[in-house]
Amino acid sequence: MTLPMNRRQLLQTMAASSAASLTGGVFATNSDPDGAFSRSFEPFNGPLSTVPGRGFTGTLETVDVALKGKIPPGLRGTLYRNGPARFKLGTTRYDHWFDGDGMVQSFHFAGGKVSHRGVLLRTPKLVEEEVAGRFLYSAFGTALPNSLPVRNPDSLNVANINLMALRGGRELYALWEGGSALQLDPQTLAVQDFKTWSPETKGASFSAHPRTSPDGTVWNFGYAAHSGKLIIYEIDVSGTLKRQALIEAPQADMVHDFAITPNYLVFLLMPLVLKPQAPQVGRLDRYEWQADAPLIAMVVSKADFSVKRFELDNGGVFHLGNAWEEKGLIRLAYARYTQFLPHLQGLTLPTPKVAVDQLARWTQVEINLQQGSARQSDRDLLGVEFPRFDTRFTGERTDFTVLMQNAHARVRGNYGADTVLGLTGEKVQRFTYGADWIAEEHLYVPRPGSANTAHTPSGWVIGTALHRVSGKTTLSVFEAQGLANGPVVQLALPYGLPLGLHGQFVAT
Repeated sequence: MTLPMNRRQLLQTMAASSAASLTGGVFATNSDPDGAFSRSFEPFNGPLSTVPGRGFTGTLETVDVALKGKIPPGLRGTLYRNGPARFKLGTTRYDHWFDGDGMVQSFHFAGGKVSHRGVLLRTPKLVEEEVAGRFLYSAFGTALPNSLPVRNPDSLNVANINLMALRGGRELYALWEGGSALQLDPQTLAVQDFKTWSPETKGASFSAHPRTSPDGTVWNFGYAAHSGKLIIYEIDVSGTLKRQALIEAPQADMVHDFAITPNYLVFLLMPLVLKPQAPQVGRLDRYEWQADAPLIAMVVSKADFSVKRFELDNGGVFHLGNAWEEKGLIRLAYARYTQFLPHLQGLTLPTPKVAVDQLARWTQVEINLQQGSARQSDRDLLGVEFPRFDTRFTGERTDFTVLMQNAHARVRGNYGADTVLGLTGEKVQRFTYGADWIAEEHLYVPRPGSANTAHTPSGWVIGTALHRVSGKTTLSVFEAQGLANGPVVQLALPYGLPLGLHGQFVAT
């Protein structure tokens, strides 16, 4: 689709400014004979916080991961995870968790065994900086002295947030937020090239949270600070851009996630504003929170990209759960922060801390399109994040949601979840790893051939957790209906993985 010249110019402007927007029980006893990992483990620095020695090439591999229990026969495929990994290079280091160079992990389930492969992504940024022996560019949360000017958004692209699989997993992309999707080889995880969806959107922001409709259509968006607009992408099942559009979007200086229904795209736009005279990159104090402004629920028609806006009580948001339409209403839920900016500023390294008033609460939203009204109500679930659901039914009703919870924040103030929750309607299942663990995002993986039912999930919950004491990472598999009973199998890696953000499961 070719846009009129004025829109083409604006898209190119947004592309140029995108960089300014962001810039188990442990049972393995393997030692670390080659010295590649620090024995004094710091969870948010991780094993790649410094350049590992003795010939480390940026790849971790275990062909047959030690098991405790038995892999369910129907669980076949690959769990991919992504996240920041390297925070120090030469004499330079990053100060914020979101800034580290991306590293993708793959756990391949086949024949009752699991193999692991982790690769530090050799982005153009990483290659350029390795030659220099130091970080060259300021990042989202770190201002570096003598930072080089940004040539284009992908000069800063660390590809460290999420992953997107297309064409049944034959294509794999590592996603950032301020620039392009980065294509990887699904088996080796080797970097291939940045994806250009159209000439007008080359280098433009492509969000880390695309949503895929049941028919295989992928919807996504991009944003850039000060533009007051969002780019909308519609990608067909073959991975080809079908439509692109620009829409007016107030309060769009940081938009991390959205939701879809059969007929609409739904955005929650928080009153986090980048100051007009703020530097381009590297200082979190460039943002200000407008405490008297509402959270804007913006509903966009898929048919013609027309927009309706609704006001909700002030609040901040990273992640939304599923959304669906029901009798003229749009229903969705999200993790709502009342102290979003302090929470964001608190994710500094090496030891992020979190105050109780900075935790998110699970909040349900109801948008009445006919009456032009919206309301929200908080549930009694505090300290939650990373909602996941049955993605086969994105945009349709799904009653089962997986959430992570920081249950020990009141006692210890540690950042990071230690509990996994399974929500089915008002019923809550809990499994707590314990205060000595940092549990990462857990996914719902449906049992092959299972149907979506209103109250009975049929499948598994899987996810990784880092043991603070030993510094080792464990992958756990739970029966979704028996989450509170604990894992049916655990996989113990002989090393610790850097704490990641998001992942996807691609079934075989």
